[in-house]
Amino acid sequence: MLKQPWLPSNSSATRKIWNRLKQARFLLCLFLLNFLLILSVAQAAFGAPLPSQELEIAFDLTGRRLTGKSTITIPAHTTATISLSGLEITALQLNTTPLQPTEQLTFLPTAHDQQVTIHYGKTVTDPRMDGLIDSNGIALTGIWHPQLDTDCLFALTATIPKAFAAISEAEEITSTVSKNIRTVSFRFGHPLSTLNFVAGPYVVEQESIGPGQTLYSYFFKEDRQLAAEYRKKTLGYLKRYQELIGPYPYKRFSIVENRLPTGYAMPTFTLLGQAVIRLPFITETSLGHEVLHSWFGNSVGVDPSQGNWCEGLTTYLADQAFAADRHAEGAFRKQQLINYQSYVPPDNTLTLNDFSGGGSHLLAGNKAARAVGYDKASMFFHMLLREIGDAPFYAGLRDFHARFKNQQASWQDLAASFSKSSHQNLEPFFSQWLTRADLPRLEIAVDSLTEKEGQMELGLTVKQLQEKPYRLRLPLDIVTAQGKQRREVTLSGSDTKLTVSLADYPSQIIGDPEYDLMRALAPEEQHPTWSRFLGAREKLAIIAKNEDQRTYAPLFELLAEFGCPIKGADVVTDKDLAGKSVLFLGADSRLARSLFARPSQPATGFTLEAQENPLSPGQVAVVVSSASTAETAAATPKLPHYGKYTTLHFNLGRIERKTIAESDQGLQVPIDPPPMGIAVPQALSFTAIMEQLGEKRLVYVGESHTRYADHLLQLRVIRALFAQNPKLAIGMEMFSREAQPVLDRYLAGELNEREFLKQSGYFSKWGYDYRLYREIINFARRHKLPIVALNQEKGIVSKVFKEGAASLSEEELAKIPTDRDLTIPGYRERIAEAFAMHSKNDNGPEQFNGFFQAQALWDETMAESVSAFLTAHPKHRMVVLAGQGHTDKSTAIPPRVARRIPSIRQAVIVNSEAEELDQAEADYLIFSKPMELPPAAVLGVMLAETSEGPLVQGLSEKSKAGAAGIMEKDVILALDDEPVTTVDDLKIILLSKEIGKQVMVKIKRKSGFLFKPESILSIPVGL
Repeated sequence: MLKQPWLPSNSSATRKIWNRLKQARFLLCLFLLNFLLILSVAQAAFGAPLPSQELEIAFDLTGRRLTGKSTITIPAHTTATISLSGLEITALQLNTTPLQPTEQLTFLPTAHDQQVTIHYGKTVTDPRMDGLIDSNGIALTGIWHPQLDTDCLFALTATIPKAFAAISEAEEITSTVSKNIRTVSFRFGHPLSTLNFVAGPYVVEQESIGPGQTLYSYFFKEDRQLAAEYRKKTLGYLKRYQELIGPYPYKRFSIVENRLPTGYAMPTFTLLGQAVIRLPFITETSLGHEVLHSWFGNSVGVDPSQGNWCEGLTTYLADQAFAADRHAEGAFRKQQLINYQSYVPPDNTLTLNDFSGGGSHLLAGNKAARAVGYDKASMFFHMLLREIGDAPFYAGLRDFHARFKNQQASWQDLAASFSKSSHQNLEPFFSQWLTRADLPRLEIAVDSLTEKEGQMELGLTVKQLQEKPYRLRLPLDIVTAQGKQRREVTLSGSDTKLTVSLADYPSQIIGDPEYDLMRALAPEEQHPTWSRFLGAREKLAIIAKNEDQRTYAPLFELLAEFGCPIKGADVVTDKDLAGKSVLFLGADSRLARSLFARPSQPATGFTLEAQENPLSPGQVAVVVSSASTAETAAATPKLPHYGKYTTLHFNLGRIERKTIAESDQGLQVPIDPPPMGIAVPQALSFTAIMEQLGEKRLVYVGESHTRYADHLLQLRVIRALFAQNPKLAIGMEMFSREAQPVLDRYLAGELNEREFLKQSGYFSKWGYDYRLYREIINFARRHKLPIVALNQEKGIVSKVFKEGAASLSEEELAKIPTDRDLTIPGYRERIAEAFAMHSKNDNGPEQFNGFFQAQALWDETMAESVSAFLTAHPKHRMVVLAGQGHTDKSTAIPPRVARRIPSIRQAVIVNSEAEELDQAEADYLIFSKPMELPPAAVLGVMLAETSEGPLVQGLSEKSKAGAAGIMEKDVILALDDEPVTTVDDLKIILLSKEIGKQVMVKIKRKSGFLFKPESILSIPVGL
């Protein structure tokens, strides 16, 4: 990072002081504004002399104090303002006249040079604000000397301990020793806005860069073994950039180790913190970035009035170029876009023209600005290279550096150099990217796919969804069976239509596959990262228990810095997780386990795992676990360095594992995926399939609930598996777990069918024609096979759907699985499709979240029921009968059973319904003959429960009961003399009746007469 002039990067208080000073100066000089403006322009045009500042400094290391003398020479006819903020002034004079010190002094032009002499001191107390002065070293990178409001020529002389070596911006350094004191002088022939000074007990080593140029390393003794590798890498970077841009602009370059955590580039040296120096990847990444600032940022400075271009250019020529060396430039650019969207809100107003400097990347307040000035600007230069070509781009760079060496330059100066080298007017290109704060949002739609004259013709529309379109060059990959074909489309309007001729069927379009455009990413392109949590506008940290407060306390300051409140898990509900990113401090809270089950995080060290927030698309949920307070304290300072990762694991502060989740590469649009098929000679017989299932302990047979062929297949599979091994259980979705005692009594012969159906509440809780399952249950009863009721109580699931899991009582919570995983890949998308098919258009996110949690509760409950039985009966196998949505092998019950019994071997069977089946859904597809269950005996009435009995609320169009004389508002009392008190009673009785037979229906009907208000009638009805 280029060292920012005037202010330390982490000094908000100093910034406020300086802002007040600038305001005071404005009021004082307002009356001279026009004159000074004309004078300054004239001086610049004719190369007017610059002010100079000679500094003499000495140190009291024990007292952490600096004493200094500054002699500032202001040339004739020059106005200068000097800031003394933060300094203790002991003497001040203009020429020979003493002055009263103030925070700011303004000197008006005179006919002769003016000399200001300042004696001052400064005590360093806070390293974050003031730097470092002690026996371990000196680091002055903030305000430690009088500051002018313009660049000046510096000369510095410092007295330091004999054992110290010192470095500052200089091309000439001389050193003399007298007794225990070393006097070091620095001369630099180019103007600077401020000066930095570093000294310490360094081991200084050197190598030649080239004729008249030397490379130095200033490393502490304990890190001396790292210096040779740093010099070797630096020499490589210097050679690389000289070939790319031009000669190295100074006589010397130094790599300097700092006790404080810095990463700065100053003219002639880079200052890297000791902790940074020791990171193994720095020589491959940050070092090259800082070396490049010698050309851009230091040799060619930034005109502060027109935006900072150098951080983006340096990021592109260094960091992105290094990724290209590893053939990972696309991944690097994608990460820049993710980083931008993590920290920059959609309503951002900061443009590239507005960016002046990013400050430290470790501070929360700098993240958004850095994403603009580093990431977006880097992408700008990549798009510029694509716009004009490699040769004109690098020719423009060389021209730019040659023209503005030892001067300040602006975006406009860059545009002029690149326009010259490319022979193009680049003003429109620069203007749209420098002045706009929004991003292109692209969508690709397939309009048509037709055969024409022996070729395929693909019609596409590329939409720009933002308010005002950009001019863009969009790369498109068209995927066919023969490979990928690259096209490039120029976009300038909201809709761009194109037709592409192809020799083969296209299966997919991928827009911007290598991330060549600065654009908004689609949700499918974004993977969960730690940075997305840190940058979220709305976020919440949740801590589980009192003892966790101590364990995670070292994280609290970091969370506060990023504006994240912390709440106890006992007061947070699932509804609080909507619309925000969340951080769980501790993986064992009930709320965390209701979303992620029990995360498989190590018991030792410190672990962080980011996932998509299952209750808030576009937001992330992060689970952190730590073995101790010490582990948290050791890991916390490292966390801001690892924002791009999905999972992190530290052991006493050392990173041991870091991963990035997968996501779509580019804007992917499926077009015409080829149909699937089966090679008939390879098709298996049912017997062969059953033989293969012999090694499976758990077999699912999915169903469409009303499809009779599915239930016949279920019974056929049960018979085959029973023949293999009679220790077989049947798990059934159709019964909730509270019905298990009734099931057991029926299978044991203690209840008849009517008693079983009534006591289990089959018709009120499931409702589908019992005849679909009757023979399956009869087979189990005959062979004494256990049937396991898998499902959750209907009332609990309904409550979760309508009110969320937070509405459940402690008694209800005890009946549901604690561990529920809503984050299985593809699960939310599948449930969303089902919700969209059955919901109303006005249903919002809250309604879907209830539906989503209810579906997960069903799947988790059934998985828990299966696992509990198989764990308790290790010699048994099981066949699970459930709807196909619950048997999906990738997202439904099977992966949840596998989470509970990792060694389980299972398979999924479904019947073909003449539809294509995703291979992720099942293992075996059976082609059964269509079969229809004979029609059930029905009366053709719509009923409601009342205390008197089932009330007729309506009659079907061809109702036999209506034809026989039964009317609305009749109450059914009996059927063939069998009492009916509930709707279930009527359904149970009708099970044994046959179509074409007659039944006698006893009803109660209100007459409307006072003397006989109701009548009891028996009406024969033909079924």
